[in-house]
Amino acid sequence: MYPQPAWVPWISSYGSLLVIALIACWAYARRLAPAYQIDRSHVDLAVPMVFLLSVFGARLLAAVFVDDAGVGSSFHASHVRFRLFGLLLFAAPALFIYARLSSQSFRLLADLFARPAVLWLATLRIGCFLAGCCWGDIVAAPDGVSPTVAAPVLTLPWLSADWIPGVSFPAGSYAFEQHLALGLISPGATTSLPVHPTQLYEAALLVLMLAWLRVTSSGKRAIGKLALQTLGGYACLRFLLEFIRADSLAVIGPLTATQVICLALLALVLLTGRPGRGSSPRIRTSS
Repeated sequence: MYPQPAWVPWISSYGSLLVIALIACWAYARRLAPAYQIDRSHVDLAVPMVFLLSVFGARLLAAVFVDDAGVGSSFHASHVRFRLFGLLLFAAPALFIYARLSSQSFRLLADLFARPAVLWLATLRIGCFLAGCCWGDIVAAPDGVSPTVAAPVLTLPWLSADWIPGVSFPAGSYAFEQHLALGLISPGATTSLPVHPTQLYEAALLVLMLAWLRVTSSGKRAIGKLALQTLGGYACLRFLLEFIRADSLAVIGPLTATQVICLALLALVLLTGRPGRGSSPRIRTSS
């Protein structure tokens, strides 16, 4: 993995993909705006405002949950991690504030940004892979290691086998430091044990989700329904992937803090009922 390109030491791989993801989301939303009968100027104003407020939320959650990776190393403690759910949880209130300030329909704006947000997430996960964050469980316990020792990074033993392709991260990476702290690798090792590339799993699933949303978004529908479908779909996706991620500790039984948030979001989607009166404009499948 290449968290820091040697030729431009002041630019990180994650930061570069974050910018690319933001531009892709912005451009996609501008493309969709006319179909939702929303002027593109609202996209140009809403995107930077929502993003900046969401970054504040990500930083806030990073400060609150500083020890959830269970690595116990100075490397991990010295690196501030973006909290993806901090971005998501603060994005909705920020978009609501913009809708009120601009006299726009919050539900319609949420529908407009639903698919661009999925594109943003899928692109950002490539940055996570390059940075080595959000790593997964080991694909197989090394020979001679007690199952108890490997348990923190082997959440689902039945999903462990030598034939499962894994990715090894280099020395100094999050996965490497975690495996070293747990005694799974020796101090002289050059790479981590092979782990599930959960970042790429999520990126691939998000692409499939984007294709599904593109099909279901065509035709008349209640305002806000697309946004709720997107939120519920991602909560389900992320809840399942958390079982094979190794960067979070369980907080309630076997569930991580992220899984608890996912359940809360799913409950919100189910309890919302009818997302709004009336119907949103007909969206062309080609959009």
